[in-house]
Formats: sequence, structure tokens, C-alpha cells
Amino acid sequence: MKTKGGAFPGNHGCAHPDCPEPGDYRAPVRRPGSAFAAPSGPPEWQFFCLEHVRAFNAGWNYFDGMSEDAIWKAQSPYPTWDRETRAFAHNAMAGEERIDDMLGVLRWKTASEAARDSHLSREDRQALSKLGLPDTATLAEVKAKYRQLARRYHPDANEGSREHEARFHALNEAYAHLEASASFARGAAQR
Repeated sequence: MKTKGGAFPGNHGCAHPDCPEPGDYRAPVRRPGSAFAAPSGPPEWQFFCLEHVRAFNAGWNYFDGMSEDAIWKAQSPYPTWDRETRAFAHNAMAGEERIDDMLGVLRWKTASEAARDSHLSREDRQALSKLGLPDTATLAEVKAKYRQLARRYHPDANEGSREHEARFHALNEAYAHLEASASFARGAAQR
């Protein structure tokens, strides 16, 4: 097995003085006052036996002999880490007034709206449509709309009209369903 420095392990003696063991383990040669890798070329290697390479590794300090500025530069690989980053596309879709989006496809949703919308069942959507509300309505909006429609369609307010009574019954069912719905319970807990 050839090493990066071009020498074969075992062909060297241990670089530690007075050690007769073969140098099977390579370690970098450290020049006083410089970093490990020389800027002009590849690193130089020395070879140790297992006992002495362990001692070398235990005493190794990469930053030994480096100035504070050189240490800071070596520890800061990201040149812009200390700068504040700019907001990403903060003006791409600043509001609905910038884009004519009749279908509401590009409308930004709050986190609670998006979470609830992904969990709305078919029954939830039907109940919302009975109240004349969009899928993005909150529980507070459901309650307000129900109160408004209940006053309009209550049988006592319409002299017992069967048509209004049927509509009132449908509103009560829709409201009861939405109030008990898990989707709206999650949305209320997130607000």
C-alpha cells in the first residue's frame, strides 16, 4: 500500500529518536510557526511506530505556533457567517394587490389555515358552503356567520315559514358539525 507521500509503510524506521521499530504510521511534519499544509506544496510526512504515533497524536495541536488572526481565519471557513443575511424574496408576493389572482391560487395562507385546510373533510367543506363561507374560514368567522344567518332564518322571525324553518335546520346541522370538527378544534388550539 503506497502512502500519499510516496513512501511505503514499513520501509521507514520510526522517526522518534532511539526507536528501532519500523515506522508504519505517518504523521505530518510540523514547521515551527506555520500551519500543517505548506502553501507552496503538499504536506511532508514522517513515520512512527504505533506507540510513538499515539504519543505524537496525543500532543498534536494544529494551532500551535499560529497567530490569533491565523487561528481565527482557520476556524472561520464561512466568510459571511458574521453578517446578517438578507430576507429571501421578501417582495416577491407582498400582497394580493400586486397580482390579479381571481381564483386565489397565489394567496398566502397562515400556518393555521394551511394546517387546517389539509385536514378538512368533505363534510367540513359542505358545512362551510351551507353557511356561505370559504374553506379558509376560522371558527370565529363560522360563529359570527351562524349568528347572522340564525337571526335571519329563525322560524320565530319569519312567522313560522316552512321554507325558512328548513333553512334554519340546515344551518344548525352545519354549525354543529363544524363546532365538533377536529379540523376546527386544531385551528382553535393553534390561534
